[in-house]
Amino acid sequence: MCRSLFLMLLILTSVLPVYSQEDRYNGTDSKIGDRGMYQHEGTFNLYQDERLDLMLSRFINLNHAGNGMPGYRIQIFFGSGRSARESAFEAKAKFISDFPDVPAYVEYQTPYHKVRVGDFRTKQEAYALFQKLRNKFPNAYITPLTTINLPPLNGDS
Repeated sequence: MCRSLFLMLLILTSVLPVYSQEDRYNGTDSKIGDRGMYQHEGTFNLYQDERLDLMLSRFINLNHAGNGMPGYRIQIFFGSGRSARESAFEAKAKFISDFPDVPAYVEYQTPYHKVRVGDFRTKQEAYALFQKLRNKFPNAYITPLTTINLPPLNGDS
């Protein structure tokens, strides 16, 4: 009894998936699209939580509000003390004289003065300039930042 019940259950479970895969469309109420799939005309209603729309609009507004993007800069100076500010501006001037097309930024984060240069989307872009700077600024290193100015795309000036 148990064997026959098990055999019947096994046969049903193997036949049902085949039946469910059967193509029941006869072509009269459907159109075959470019990819050979059936296309039906009709409507689609999407019901979602209103909070999802609110979160999406906040995300879009935050992205539009920010004038930058995550990226990399090269830090060429780091110092603290009485003469750190003057040393930072000297390092910036030295850099600008050698690389006038690359932006340089003097930043102050208590109690340190920093000079960071460039706006790079990827670490590989930053590494190309880093190789040129290693001799003049031996303590330089590439640092990731949460927000950099938008660098021009290739072909932009």
